[in-house]
Amino acid sequence: MTISSTLTGSEASSSHPRTTAGHALAHALHAEGVRMVFGMPGGHVLDIYDGLYDIPEIQTVLVRHEHAAAAMAAGWAQLTGEIAVVVATAGPGATNLVTAVAEAYIGSTPMVVLAGRATTTTSPRGASQEASTEEVFRPITKWSVRVDRPELVTHAVRRAFAIARSGKPGPVYLDLPRDVLAEEIDVVDYEVSGRAPRVVPDQALVEAAAAHLRAARRPIVVCGGGVLASAAWEEAVALAEAIDAPVLTSLSGRGSIADDHPLSVGGLGAHRNPVSKRMLAEADVVLGLGTRFEEMETNWREGFVPAPDATYIQVDIDPAEIGNSIPATIGIVGDLKVAASRILDAITAAGPAPDAGATERAERAERARAELVEYTQQIAEVSARPATPLHPLTVITQVRSAFPRETSLAIDVGVLSQHMAGSSACFPVFEPRSVISPSSFYGMGYTTAAVPAAKLARPDAPAICFTGDGSFQMSSHIIATAAEYRLGVTWIVLNDNALGSIKDVQLYRFNGRVSDTDFAQQPDFAALAQASGCAGFHVETVADLESALVQAQEANGRGIPAVIDCIVSPERMRQSREHYPYYPPAAEGEL
Repeated sequence: MTISSTLTGSEASSSHPRTTAGHALAHALHAEGVRMVFGMPGGHVLDIYDGLYDIPEIQTVLVRHEHAAAAMAAGWAQLTGEIAVVVATAGPGATNLVTAVAEAYIGSTPMVVLAGRATTTTSPRGASQEASTEEVFRPITKWSVRVDRPELVTHAVRRAFAIARSGKPGPVYLDLPRDVLAEEIDVVDYEVSGRAPRVVPDQALVEAAAAHLRAARRPIVVCGGGVLASAAWEEAVALAEAIDAPVLTSLSGRGSIADDHPLSVGGLGAHRNPVSKRMLAEADVVLGLGTRFEEMETNWREGFVPAPDATYIQVDIDPAEIGNSIPATIGIVGDLKVAASRILDAITAAGPAPDAGATERAERAERARAELVEYTQQIAEVSARPATPLHPLTVITQVRSAFPRETSLAIDVGVLSQHMAGSSACFPVFEPRSVISPSSFYGMGYTTAAVPAAKLARPDAPAICFTGDGSFQMSSHIIATAAEYRLGVTWIVLNDNALGSIKDVQLYRFNGRVSDTDFAQQPDFAALAQASGCAGFHVETVADLESALVQAQEANGRGIPAVIDCIVSPERMRQSREHYPYYPPAAEGEL
């Protein structure tokens, strides 16, 4: 799609002061409230950077690879709910963004991407760095457009912000030819895009949902990323409390409820525990708030999704998601904050629930919490066992003990970093919008690159990232950016010297025919960190780990990032073994 037009009348008047379209774009970003621009300058976008030069309210962050710019923008949005902007030059600069923009699209994370393009006169002739990048980004954005008239650049910016924020959030891509950005236009007042009103759900469906929840004996609430996107965590928790419903969270929904809340019982699928597993299986009514029960968390298998005879109430801002993964008994389209509040109001208006149901719900919730305490004690026992290499749980629980409850957490892809650190019983999370997690696109290295944004979004909170050795190598260039901007974050590398989860498939599905999943040569991650201006530590024992964590936090406090390379064993927990059928079953009593 291309935006072009001929302006007439007062819009085309030359009586106004003049500026370049690139400068006008920069001032439009300021008017939209943008605080962060992540990117890398190139010849095609220098007019944008020149415009930003005079706007101190907008901080620019120079990355070493464009993937990190989009990753940091997505991480910023997950932690703040605000749109960040990504700027990249034409051709390879733009295409380097693809993986992280796809993560944002699948994860419903808003961002605005501004990418350069060859001039309108040379583009058709095979110009340098020329490709139809607006076509490349169309399948992975809410709107992808080439703007071929300078007078329409700020109009496109306004529309981009409106689209990125509205409904189901997501990324938007503007393709901007360099001659368009350099051309002068009249200076006119910029009208801010504003925010779309919250979508109000159908009241009849709200009341039907309330009636089912009020009558339920074994209800549960499942909070997904939509709860955080719509800032509905208080409403979701209040609704669960009103009916004594245990709360499960998807990976993207972590932080919707504090993991030490009496009703919080854990996660789904590969992040579940025996308690959350049983709560889902036994539930007679399941309220899904902004969650998709997506494949990598559930495999859409019996026992991982609501029972066939359960009433499934699905609430989502996107009509296309209703019943998409799991058939919904009641499908409610609407903003999560509004919908949860109205369901709660309907329950309250109906009066006290039947005595038998209310008593059973309260006893069940209390029993679940006691069982979860017992399970976390088992985790602590396993973590305390002396072992070399270290058990991954030893690392994860030691990190949780060392860092305060408000710590920002980033979880990269992989069995060790994701299935364990992503589990609430292993690494509890206590605050909303404190987690950077991958979407179901699951790109390796995404959160490794995104985590420095945590110190920009939540500067007073420490920030850590659990990542694997494979994921860290994909995005290790980010540590120099973190060092330059004094973003004191700590990467915890769970290093099993392999592409561990893929090696597992070769071991157990392909009968041990291991090929190209072991790393015969790896960098010295601690030395790499030190060479990049960070603190670096190599850890093989508990004593090493305890010392490294103290030193890393001290370095972080001075604005120095840290990398802790932990040599760990390739352990797998029961939830991973149950999730992937090729694993041997867990032994009796094994976590």
